[in-house]
Amino acid sequence: MMLEITPGLDNDKEEALYIQLYDYIRSEIESGKIPPESKLPSQRKLAGHLEVSRNTVDAAYQQLLAEG
Repeated sequence: MMLEITPGLDNDKEEALYIQLYDYIRSEIESGKIPPESKLPSQRKLAGHLEVSRNTVDAAYQQLLAEG
């Protein structure tokens, strides 16, 4: 089962989409909505689901990895 990740990404915000996605996933993890050790969707699947580029998802995932 794929985690349901549906942030309200907004192209009109000054904040880059990858930062918006990163912030959303991080807050979901911190609140317990995404349990520890959960497998996040593949970059390709999440990018298709959110209708953003894979680079956007990759950048968000890399930021999450960098922070552990």
